[in-house]
Amino acid sequence: MILWEGIDPREAESRMRGLLRRLSELDEALKAAQHIRAFDPDSFSAELSLASLSHLQERLEQERLELVKYRTREALTVSLSGHSYADHTAGVGELGVFLIRLQKLYSSIAQAITTGPRRRGPLSNEIVNATAMRFADVFPSSFGMEIFIRPRFDVFGESTAVSTLETLFALLNATKQEKEISRLSGELGQRAVAHLRHVLDDLSRSHAGFSLQWVDMTGTKFTWAADTDQIPALQSNVSKYRTKRSVEISLRAVLLGASLLRDRFELIDERREIIEGKLAREVKARLRDYFGRQCVATLEKVEIDEAVTGEVRTFYTLVGIDPLPSKPE
Repeated sequence: MILWEGIDPREAESRMRGLLRRLSELDEALKAAQHIRAFDPDSFSAELSLASLSHLQERLEQERLELVKYRTREALTVSLSGHSYADHTAGVGELGVFLIRLQKLYSSIAQAITTGPRRRGPLSNEIVNATAMRFADVFPSSFGMEIFIRPRFDVFGESTAVSTLETLFALLNATKQEKEISRLSGELGQRAVAHLRHVLDDLSRSHAGFSLQWVDMTGTKFTWAADTDQIPALQSNVSKYRTKRSVEISLRAVLLGASLLRDRFELIDERREIIEGKLAREVKARLRDYFGRQCVATLEKVEIDEAVTGEVRTFYTLVGIDPLPSKPE
């Protein structure tokens, strides 16, 4: 399947690796500069350093945006295994249900990372279009499928399709790591985790296993697999964690650090307490104006309850950021 058009794929992947390496190094420098600016807001040198680093980051993002214009699709390889697929065929009804479950899981993850974990109601048309999976081919493996998604890139040179694929693999890997599934349950919300449970439940009823594979724009291969014997344990791990409470809060704080590359944030509130968590994609474009500065932060706070131990963990997603209200004259 052709993923790049108008450029040699190896050249494109090499250039992307170089860009991401430079962006990663710059991300660390920006984090340090934001801390300095936050604790010394009147420092001209701190302000100048932060502005210079931010400008360089924007230039690298523009380079990435120019490069990703040649990326035409993301290809996902899906394989189903088990007795039902031993002869390299699949029942139409069973396969249809699985693909619908997979599409719903993928789209619900996209909604969560874009707007936050508490979003209810129908998925937006923008999310539906950005995550539309298209069936391309089949192959024996026991029953393998090629699926592709057309990426749409934003001003950062990123796409919902790619960010969601990265998160999908993180979520699937987390099913084998209890602490990680707890964190992602808090950051992705009930809807995404419920769709994951539906996928695992259907596979369990069908006595089937499945695997996924994807190669990103740097040439890095993502793989995940679970055979029929492993699915029940994954079901058990996922079902241990439930949302105890989910609320939206607003507070005055200083944006102590934000990573536009890793979608993470760090705030310090008026009580000098540190709050860390995930950025919703919708808020990213506005963050540079608040690096190391005071703001009103809107957060989605989710408490996750571990059923066996009763431990409760709290996770935050930054979904809004605004200036402090003007003082009355």
